Amino acid sequence: MSLVDVIRSSLRQIHMDEVVLLQPQHCTSFQKLCDVYAQGMTVTKSMLDCMAIGIATHIAVALEGDPLWMYLVGSPSSGKSTLCELLSSDELHSRPISKFTGLVSGSRQGSHLIPMLQGRCVVVKDGTLLLESNPQQLANVYGELRDIFDGSLEAHYRNGVSASFSNISFGMIIGITERIYSLNMAALGERFLHCRLETDRAMETQRNSAAITSIFESSSRTSLEGNENGDSRGFPQQRAHTAGFLSYLHGRLRSEDILRPKYTQYDLELIQALGDTIACSRAQAPRTKDSASELLYDARPEASTRVVKQLGRLALCLCYVFGVDYITDTIRKLVTKVALDTSFSRQHNIIRTIALAQDGLNRQSIAMLTSIPLETMSRRIDDLVSLAILVPNDTTNRPNRGRAVPTLHCAKWIQTAFRLVEEQINVPHIPNSEDPQSRPQSSTPRQSPTPQKNRPNTKKISHPSQR
Repeated sequence: MSLVDVIRSSLRQIHMDEVVLLQPQHCTSFQKLCDVYAQGMTVTKSMLDCMAIGIATHIAVALEGDPLWMYLVGSPSSGKSTLCELLSSDELHSRPISKFTGLVSGSRQGSHLIPMLQGRCVVVKDGTLLLESNPQQLANVYGELRDIFDGSLEAHYRNGVSASFSNISFGMIIGITERIYSLNMAALGERFLHCRLETDRAMETQRNSAAITSIFESSSRTSLEGNENGDSRGFPQQRAHTAGFLSYLHGRLRSEDILRPKYTQYDLELIQALGDTIACSRAQAPRTKDSASELLYDARPEASTRVVKQLGRLALCLCYVFGVDYITDTIRKLVTKVALDTSFSRQHNIIRTIALAQDGLNRQSIAMLTSIPLETMSRRIDDLVSLAILVPNDTTNRPNRGRAVPTLHCAKWIQTAFRLVEEQINVPHIPNSEDPQSRPQSSTPRQSPTPQKNRPNTKKISHPSQR
């Protein structure tokens, strides 16, 4: 056998999509991953919560059905880019993108982005650049996203270029600033959930002190000057363990039967209440775009079906992240966090204030309780009345003399939803390892026991951790 034959027999085909630059480190638990983060990073509870939610979003792409798309919302320099870098470390299942301007190209020289995203989680480190686009380009991008969310997209351009895709599914995590709250897509059907990365002054100063100390005590040369350890800004050890954990979870989803987590009737009712809360909080009344800004017609909030399925999928994937086979109190807390972060708005604050009141509130009382100027709030209340979220009542507590001051109530189903969510917020946190009471004995939904006295809503719901 000649040397050429020996070389030819040794050649193997290489799929470039499977070539990785970062070698994953073995990691099979979220707790171990958190321990690795603590070794070289200043971590906060909010950061770990966002990381758990991000990992759950990442692995959801392996499940059939609607994908999970998440905005990672935070102020500048809050740590969004660091989390996005960590979440994109699994190169086989991620597609990091620095600048996102659309999915398909109308240029004959351009190429479509969709084939490169199939079956992966797209991680966009800075989505705020997208908000800087002109309104037409922004509308086109979100129109493409709405289409591809359902699995297919058809695009035809005047120059003859066309794009046709079907059976497409990919996850999305977009790091973005709070400017995203100026973009309300509820009227067209919002597809993204929100996860806020919170920070405070104490944690900011602690992180800054650690950074300054690192500069003074641990500065080294760059790789161009002969440093073989790589760029420490990328947290190579943390990225390697994140890649290992993501690869482990994707391997479980690929090789094992899909988890069927145990749950209670309370979990079903909580997710429904969270979906209703989101639908009402981001509902938008149609108004003219002129200076008069008059209401065009009486609309209704979006149906909560899509968002309820997204929250249910998030809860399932969080079971994989924490290595449990039932809905724990920690998972309820994180799903509630995502729902409230998605609902984050002045409108949510107004509805919540009225829903939690024992009796109806007039506009002056609402303005005082929410610290929102009366002029600003009055227009929002007019919208909520038009949407049938608020119901005015001028017959209760009518004075003997003078004009009646109408009070405002929430529709009954909205009041029930907001009160259930408020109860969940106030439930004491129980770690997963100390959460035996929240574990049901069977996967069949069961009737909840009699509620506690003085409970604000009339439905029979009892939190598992309170049993």
